[in-house]
Amino acid sequence: MYDMSKFADMFKAEMPKEFADFFKPVEGLVEVNKKTAETLSALSKESFETLSSASVEQFKALCECKDPKAALDLQVKFYKLVEAKMTEATEKSLACLSEAKDAYVASFEESTKKVTEMAEEVAKKVPTLKAA
Repeated sequence: MYDMSKFADMFKAEMPKEFADFFKPVEGLVEVNKKTAETLSALSKESFETLSSASVEQFKALCECKDPKAALDLQVKFYKLVEAKMTEATEKSLACLSEAKDAYVASFEESTKKVTEMAEEVAKKVPTLKAA
């Protein structure tokens, strides 16, 4: 995975401080993206490994099973396990995405507040400027 913070670092030496401040929220969002991607990737890997292992065990158990009712019971148990694991993974993924959304909203609100403050300061200076 490419480290986006290196991209932002390329511009720092050339930017005035005020302009560089505009990239601070972006840098924060890069970290949020990185953390979110890592978490979702880990959840996906864990789910895949768990379900793959459970599937192999299910196959072995069904191969040894001679009674149709016992086989049906094994399948019901397996599907309940799959449902529980998928529900757990989905809940964790949604929590991760909700956390990322909250970080994005907070960053956007903070940036909007800063831009509004800057615009108000500029607007205060406009009447003092002489027309050319």
